[in-house]
Amino acid sequence: MDTIEIAKQSIENFSIDEALYSELTEFKKISVKGSGRIFVKDLNIAANIIIDFTDTVGCKVFLGANLRGNINVFFKGDNSLLYIGNNCFLKKVDIRSFQADDFIAVGNQVSTTLTNTWISGNGAGAAKPAIIIGDDCLFSYDIVIRNSDAHPIFSIDTDEQVNEPKGIVHIEPHVWIAEQVSILKSVTIGACSILGLGSIVTKDVPRFSVASGVPAVSKQKPDIYWARNDSENAKKRAKYFHEKYKNT
Repeated sequence: MDTIEIAKQSIENFSIDEALYSELTEFKKISVKGSGRIFVKDLNIAANIIIDFTDTVGCKVFLGANLRGNINVFFKGDNSLLYIGNNCFLKKVDIRSFQADDFIAVGNQVSTTLTNTWISGNGAGAAKPAIIIGDDCLFSYDIVIRNSDAHPIFSIDTDEQVNEPKGIVHIEPHVWIAEQVSILKSVTIGACSILGLGSIVTKDVPRFSVASGVPAVSKQKPDIYWARNDSENAKKRAKYFHEKYKNT
């Protein structure tokens, strides 16, 4: 399955149809370096955003409605794409894209407590590992996502890179990531899961799991659910995702 199809499965109403957006030509809340295209659902952007397109061509950013927070975006490769959905609160998020033809998608109602660093394609070789974050994911602070190892490792006999990513990083909807978690290359985090404080995730986490430790070990807990708070609305939304994914 290609990255667009994965994004459609994890992000409600995902679309990069330019006709559904307004293209920004004047920048107020957004500071832009270099030349790229920015498409928005809401011209009155509340977030403070810095986007660096320097020395790249063909890069695009799609921003949903009611985006809040402080976001720094850096592109190094050509023809790369960043998508952020509606109603996100991304506080002190640093998104770094190092590869050409990159694909980074953040779903609706994703939020961060404080500093997050999401790095894509650094030292990935011939691989093209995306980052896809589904709807309603909750990130605490000091969280790192890396879909590659940053530096290549080669076979002494063949010079072949032996640490290329084998897949993308995919975080399905309604995942709670506690503080100081690292999510490393080629993993899928299943919907409705919890990643415990300080965990280093190197393997897939099944849906409805609690994963913790170094490296993280998963235990499925389908008889519990997490919510953003104890309000009835928060519990209702959490149960919506639990019901949606329990038989899939």
